[in-house]
Formats: sequence, structure tokens, C-alpha cells
Amino acid sequence: MGLFRSLVKGVVGKIAGAGAAAPRAPVPAPHTPPPAARERTDRSTVAVMAGEEGPVADADALANIEAGAQEIKERVEAGEPVVLLDVREPEETVHGVILGARLIPLGQLAARWEELKDCDEIVCYCAHGMRSIAAAELLRSHGLFNATSLEGGVAAWQALGGKLSPRAPR
Repeated sequence: MGLFRSLVKGVVGKIAGAGAAAPRAPVPAPHTPPPAARERTDRSTVAVMAGEEGPVADADALANIEAGAQEIKERVEAGEPVVLLDVREPEETVHGVILGARLIPLGQLAARWEELKDCDEIVCYCAHGMRSIAAAELLRSHGLFNATSLEGGVAAWQALGGKLSPRAPR
């Protein structure tokens, strides 16, 4: 799955670079309802519009925004360079965080997203996976198309036998 995201990132970069080299007629953006109004079944849809010079892909829709807990757990245990981002509030992390996770509460993410701009892959998580979808959407809106949400959150992680480590003191 990481290879797929890398491929998508490269394609999107080429499309964006090609658009800068030659002027083109503006293509109206598709109407996208606010994140809260979108249904979860719509998350993996790929939106493509035909422009004058070829298809323009909605990079936000090229990769599924949710990543399965089993897949992420296996990849983390295999040592893949996945940045886990805990978006829960500090009082929610007193019982632990996934080992190696970065902590940026969702309420602070809009101001701190640039801390993650050099990460190859970001998997956001919260208690059950709802706020982490909002976090991944926020990161994608800032151009970090490699951001996903851990489906089921830390609850799914623990249900698969994933361990938590004590939160580092602040």
C-alpha cells in the first residue's frame, strides 16, 4: 500500500508540475460537501474531470483515506517508516499511546501541520477513528496527500493485540 501511495504522490507531482509549465484554461472545481456531510462510503471514490489538456485527478480522492488497523500494525511491526499521529487530547492519552507516535491534538493540528510536511507517510489515529478522518482530511487540504486515518482508531489497534506505551511526560 505504501508503494501505491508513493506512486500516486509522484503522479500528482507530475500533473501539478505540468500544469505550471503551460497555461491552461481554468477547470471548475467539483462541488465537495463539507467533511461532516460526506458519507463514509464515498471515501474511496476517485474523482476525475476531463480538462482541455487531459484528465485532472482530484488527488485527495486517489487514495483511500482510511487504512486498516491490521495492515498498519503489520507494517509498523516490520519497521516501515510510517509516522503514527495521535490526535487525541492529552487527557485521553494517559493510558498510553502507540509506541513511537507523535502527539498533536486535533484542535492544534491546523496550527502545527507543518511539523509533518517532510513525513513520507502519516497515519492519524484517535480513540475510534472519527477525529482521525478529520485530521487526515485537514492534512490533505494542506497538500499532505500521504495522510490516512487508522480505521477503528486505537480501539481497533488494541483489539488486534497492539500494545500501548506510556505517554512521554510533557
